[in-house]
Amino acid sequence: MERQRESPASFFAASSSVRIPVSLTLIAIGVAFAAALCASGNYREAALIAAAALGAGILVSGLISVQTVLVVWFATTPLASFYVRFPIDRSILTYNRVVIGLVVVTLLLNSVYNTVSAATESEAELRSLRTVPRQVNLSVSKFEVAWALLSVLALASALARSNNAAYSTRIAVDTFWLPLAAFHIARSYLDLRKSGRLLLVGGIALAWVLFATGAFEIATGSDLFVYKGSDLVREGERRVNGPFAADSSFAIICLILFLFLLAAPKLFRVRFDRTARLVYSGSAAGVALGALLPAFRTVGLALAVSVIVLLWLKEHPNQRSSILRTAMHRGLAPGAVLIMILIALAGWIATNDPFPGRSRLTNLRSVYGRLASWQGAAEIVLDNPVLGVGLANYADYYDATHYYAGEPPEEVLETKAGDSPHSNVLWVGAELGLTGLALYVAANVYLFLMGWRAVKGARDSRQRLAASCLLAIVIAYWISGLTLSSGYYSDLNLYFLFVAGSLNRFSIPHDASAVSERS
Repeated sequence: MERQRESPASFFAASSSVRIPVSLTLIAIGVAFAAALCASGNYREAALIAAAALGAGILVSGLISVQTVLVVWFATTPLASFYVRFPIDRSILTYNRVVIGLVVVTLLLNSVYNTVSAATESEAELRSLRTVPRQVNLSVSKFEVAWALLSVLALASALARSNNAAYSTRIAVDTFWLPLAAFHIARSYLDLRKSGRLLLVGGIALAWVLFATGAFEIATGSDLFVYKGSDLVREGERRVNGPFAADSSFAIICLILFLFLLAAPKLFRVRFDRTARLVYSGSAAGVALGALLPAFRTVGLALAVSVIVLLWLKEHPNQRSSILRTAMHRGLAPGAVLIMILIALAGWIATNDPFPGRSRLTNLRSVYGRLASWQGAAEIVLDNPVLGVGLANYADYYDATHYYAGEPPEEVLETKAGDSPHSNVLWVGAELGLTGLALYVAANVYLFLMGWRAVKGARDSRQRLAASCLLAIVIAYWISGLTLSSGYYSDLNLYFLFVAGSLNRFSIPHDASAVSERS
């Protein structure tokens, strides 16, 4: 029988006689590298190395728990990921890789340390361990198995078939492996009953940051965080991306955060005073508006549908007489906020001709372009059905088979297709073949079933709310991904699977938390 790990008390479980020397060694090594970089004039890189070494030393010293590290990462990664990367272009060390990698390594060391400690408690126990197979405390869901197989396929495709192995390997690691690790860590070690309120505070702060950066960019046309290959203005329109590399990441992360903020106060039993409620309501409304700023139709649809799903499922089945009754009770305030936001946005679009993104929302040529892109992507899937064209090879393959080969691009009503599939399903199918698509669909189906079964088996209103929020986030992710290749970006997958893993753990009944759910 599989059992779920218990959260370790400290970030590094070994005794102080081990932790302190290791901590000081890490800091000393970081200072030495920083000094060498300063001598060569690389002051920015020196500061990053020194800060990373100091952070690693503090973590290993045992002064910070795993849960605190995860909450801090959740709230800071949008900004920290931009500043903490080395080298700047084609980064090898990034904030997400360092933090998640350090958490994974430390938890493995904790597991080894605890195993050795238990084995050396007595000679009798040691003999029993030699003769009786030791039970492994490992909880792995079907979702994780399917996603892990997809990650293996993506990495193999990057190494064996990609035109740019280094770039595609980074995509495989960041887009597939890191989100899988984030999901498993959150599901196994992040106890929201203990750290949920801190996560809510971090979510509120993050919501204000995202709204402020998005509003500034759309008002001024200035890109606050310039990533290589990412443009704020494309085709004459502003594509708000905030602290992320892609506008789709900004929109859908704002949507996921909005759904989490709607559920969090009741989930963590938080009561606000007047000032705190104003700050919370402003953050929720701001991040909902942030989801709409990039002007994606499907994100607006996903926002409406996912809120309805959350308000509907969070009530007990006996109380679901109508969606109106559900909204009129405990869901009235969030529903009213959403309606006001949508009305305000619609009025803004209708009365302001220069509104960025208006032409995309009102011009059907963008719809025709999507249809043409889907047609081209579907043809690539059918031409390469087993393993696809290789991870990160779609644009090169499309150019080679159309522009360079003389074959005209697909058109719908004289609107040409682009060199992007504009769909998560078609992206995975084109680059990893039907093999990868089957694993991708299976993983997401398993994730949906985890939430659905948790709703059905909830013992109380909090577990039902956590499971309902999980389902709403999965639905929002999928609706948005039908017309966007949003799953290509690591930051979105990291947030999506981290929040999903956290909610999944919270939605499991207390007496079943020691047993892996059969999902």
